Amino acid sequence: MPKRNMSKAEAARILGPVEPERAFYFYRGLEQPLGSSSRSAIEFAEVVKDLDPASVQFHLERGDFENWFRMLGDQTMVNQLATLRKKSTPMEQLGPIVSTAVRLRVTQLQKTAGNHNKKNS
Repeated sequence: MPKRNMSKAEAARILGPVEPERAFYFYRGLEQPLGSSSRSAIEFAEVVKDLDPASVQFHLERGDFENWFRMLGDQTMVNQLATLRKKSTPMEQLGPIVSTAVRLRVTQLQKTAGNHNKKNS
C-alpha cells in the first residue's frame, strides 16, 4: 500500500491540542482514574513515560491509545501502537516504549507541519 503524503495542515491538526472533552484521561483500571490527562501528542508522551506500568498495560491492551490517536487522525501512530499491543513486552517497558514512539512521531509531524521547534501542548 503506497504511503500517502500528509499535508502541513493535517500534521499541524494532529499536533495541536484538543478540547478537554477529547483529551486522553489515564486510568489504572476500570473506574480507577489517575487524575492525569493529555490534550496533545507531546503531552501524551510526557505523561505516559512516567505512568504506572499497570496503567500503560491496561490502556494498551484495551486499544485505548490506538483509539485516541485514531481520533487525532494519526493512522501511523495507531498502527505502531497496534503492533506493540500484539507483542509480549514486559509491563515495565511499555511506558518508555510508547513515549519514545510518540516522541519520534511528534518530531516527524513537526517537520511536516514546518514547526520544528514549536512545543505543542
